[in-house]
Amino acid sequence: MALRNLFKPRWRHRDAAVRADAAAGLDPHRDGDTLTALAERDDSPRVRAVAAAALLDLAVLDRLIRDDGDADVREAASQRIMALLAGEVSGGPDPATRQRLIAHTDNPRVLQHVARHSPDPDSRRAALAAINDAQGLYELALHGQDAALRLAAAERLDDDALLRQLGRDGRDKKVVRLARERIKDHQKAAAEHQQRDQERDQALAALEQLAQRANDPLFDARLGQLEQRWRAVAEDASADQRARAERALAQGHEQIEARHREQRAVAVHDAAVAERQAALDTLRALLSDLTTDTWDQQLGELRSAVATQERRWQAAAEDAPGDDDQELAFRSQLDEWRRLISLAEAAREQEEPEQRLELARQWPARVAPPSTLLGLSEAAEEAAPETPPPARRGADKAAPSRHRGLVVSLRRELERGNLKHANRLWLKAEAVLAEESDPWLARQLERHSARREELRDWHAFAAQPKKEELCQRMETLADADMDPEERASAIQALHDEWRSLMSCDQDQDQALWDRFKAASDRAYEPCRAHFRELDAQRSENLEKRRALCAQLAEFVAGENWEKADWESVWEIRRRAPREWQSHAPVRFTDARDLQKRFSALLTEIDERLDQAWQQAESQRQAMIEEARALTEQQDVHAAARQARELQTRWRAASWLPPARHRNYQKTFRGLMDALFGARQAASQARDEQRREQREKASAILAECEQWLERPLGEQDDGDLAARAAALDELVPAALDKGQQRRHQQLRERLRQWRAELPRWRRWRNARQRLADAPDGDGDDGTLAVALEALAGVESPQQARQERLAWQLEQLPRAMKSAGQAPLDEALKLVEERPETAPLEADTRQRLLAALDALEPGEGRG
Repeated sequence: MALRNLFKPRWRHRDAAVRADAAAGLDPHRDGDTLTALAERDDSPRVRAVAAAALLDLAVLDRLIRDDGDADVREAASQRIMALLAGEVSGGPDPATRQRLIAHTDNPRVLQHVARHSPDPDSRRAALAAINDAQGLYELALHGQDAALRLAAAERLDDDALLRQLGRDGRDKKVVRLARERIKDHQKAAAEHQQRDQERDQALAALEQLAQRANDPLFDARLGQLEQRWRAVAEDASADQRARAERALAQGHEQIEARHREQRAVAVHDAAVAERQAALDTLRALLSDLTTDTWDQQLGELRSAVATQERRWQAAAEDAPGDDDQELAFRSQLDEWRRLISLAEAAREQEEPEQRLELARQWPARVAPPSTLLGLSEAAEEAAPETPPPARRGADKAAPSRHRGLVVSLRRELERGNLKHANRLWLKAEAVLAEESDPWLARQLERHSARREELRDWHAFAAQPKKEELCQRMETLADADMDPEERASAIQALHDEWRSLMSCDQDQDQALWDRFKAASDRAYEPCRAHFRELDAQRSENLEKRRALCAQLAEFVAGENWEKADWESVWEIRRRAPREWQSHAPVRFTDARDLQKRFSALLTEIDERLDQAWQQAESQRQAMIEEARALTEQQDVHAAARQARELQTRWRAASWLPPARHRNYQKTFRGLMDALFGARQAASQARDEQRREQREKASAILAECEQWLERPLGEQDDGDLAARAAALDELVPAALDKGQQRRHQQLRERLRQWRAELPRWRRWRNARQRLADAPDGDGDDGTLAVALEALAGVESPQQARQERLAWQLEQLPRAMKSAGQAPLDEALKLVEERPETAPLEADTRQRLLAALDALEPGEGRG
């Protein structure tokens, strides 16, 4: 047992500290199972925490975080998971796995750690995408590992307080600018949201207020406007607001529908009353306009016109029955027309003179007769019975009766052969006699009874079979399958034939009439629905036109003409007549006043449009004149700049319809094209000039560079001056940057060379002077060490003491003044030496070598 314990692993040691140290030394790849066992089952929290901090298994770490009872162990597991997901641990999950795990992690702390500390940019972006905490996004925008991450975090941050703080403390200009822009966007959005709330509350209040108002002609248009206004702002409305709005809209539409029903009923009644009166007026007008030619040429048209007015009266009476006086007037007028048409037809067919004379006697004097009865009225008067003797007149006059008018009417109808009306008057007279005693009235009935019986016999023989035939034809027509219009015409034709037949036996005639009328009603029933549908359609169209007119009036009255959207106004003006025409047909008499009102509203809109268009055209004309003036300017570039500003004003000008705008646009565009074309041409010319200048400058610069490559000794002052003058002629602004740099460098070199050329010539003369000195022994050692010291070249070993002495001798003078340049001082020393003084060969070489070292030129001097 003791031996086994001696070789037992240290992670199994009974001392927790030893086990913890051992766990820290385990390899997670090789000893993963051991670490898992220690992390999950060891008694010591310290050991479990150390083992958890070394694990690679995310599932085990997740169990530890969820199940371990010690906070340190959970924290160690959590830190290990963060390190693994961040890619900070060797041997951890591959990048694709890490990114997938990060996307499914909802632990803000883990995501924050990965986003801030992961060395993998993709993992940082994945963690950022999963973070929804505003504070976490702020921390990343402020302290993120790279600028792109900080900017991406700032883009996702929506908290206004944190955005303001980020705008103050951000480390990146882009992040600070973005935060401030987001604040402005949020403020703008908040203001817009508040404005929408106000607009929504106002629209809802207006809807509810309108729903409580009495229905008036503008109610429809106002409700439609408010409904459209509400729909535009209802997107963010609460459920309560939506419910309130729907109730108000339903109430408003119910009011409109109720008013429309009432208007339709009133319109139907008024139309019926107007139709009845129009039918009566038409019959009277036709009667007053009758001529002989009308009877001769248009008898059929007269019969059809009278039948049409009767149908018109009957259809109107169904919707609004007429009063008794109007009914009596129409029936009297209709009966008179029927009698006249019957007499005119009889006169056209009758060839017997006696019968024509009888018809002329029955024809009323106030109506122009047919040509067949012309001239017979005088003969009828001559053939009239002689005036009773005075005694009889006296007797009649002595026995006056208050029913004389009734007898006169009866006699007139009998004389005219109008049995139907005569029977009606006869029955009325008999009723009078049944109630009171009137001998005179009784004698008059007895006197005219023979004429009545004659008419009854004649009509019984002629009319009764025809009436029975008409009843059969009407009954057949009732069962026929016909078009409503055709059926109505056939019914009217049968009625015309019936009315052409006079009454004989009242009882028998009434029975046939009842039969005929019942068949007629049954035959007309399909027509009734058809014409009722047509009338309903006309009424509906009239209501639609009235509503359109009200909406147009509401628009005209409510529009702010100072700030009107003229394109929308023009579109309304263009569409209104089309809408008006689509609501057809209507009765002309009903729509006459409405048409006038509609035309007046269109005229008012036209006047507004014309006034606005005149102003818009004036604006365009003024801008066209400005554009023409710009085309005359010499400075095309300045003109083009002003033209761009003019184009902006042109686009902002008041609206014109395309047909009127087109000519102005064409003219303005032509002027603009000319302006910009001139600018383009000028720019091309300028570019060409600059290109030529650059090519010329390039040649000049190249020639100068080539020239300056020659030694200074080969240069000539005139040549250098000419090159300098050529460079001075170049305009730096016309050169590109490279040419400008070369130009500046060459000018500086030329300046230096021109300054150096006289010194070089002096140097050359001094050298030549030394070279030409005669050979011999001379005492020029001091001059040699002086030139060597000035040139900075080595002196021979034996002359170094002498050189040092010379330098010490020159030191006080050098300290008192800035001194001359070495070359100038050397040349001065050479020039002070006598030209004929002999010069030793070695000393000559030393002197020439020192002067060569001091030769003026590039890099020397």
